Amino acid sequence: MNDFLKAKAAFFFGISEIKRETTQSLKRVAELILTDAKKRAPVLTGALRASGRTRTLNQHRVAIEFGGRGTGVDYAQAVEFGTFRTPPKPFLQPALRAKKKEIKSTINKQTVGRVFRNIRRRIDGRP
Repeated sequence: MNDFLKAKAAFFFGISEIKRETTQSLKRVAELILTDAKKRAPVLTGALRASGRTRTLNQHRVAIEFGGRGTGVDYAQAVEFGTFRTPPKPFLQPALRAKKKEIKSTINKQTVGRVFRNIRRRIDGRP
């Protein structure tokens, strides 16, 4: 079998690996942003910081959440965006902007790099 056919076969057999790597990369990126956002969140009692978490919605989406049901924090959105009485004190948006380069790097290294390494391994006949 020539290298092109081996690469094509390796790619199709590696689809599940690509999906798994993509999901793992999204989780890593969400954790990077969450960690930075927790550092930036204003602190009065610490409840807002403690309420931050990530949640995998599906294979292609990971949410970063603050507050919500069961956390005792129902003001995360009011802090981030402000209200008619209080000015905004953003913590999530600045964290996202601050981690932009690291996000791209993580996705490239974890997903694209690993997929090509796996394809090369299969072409070379290694498991």
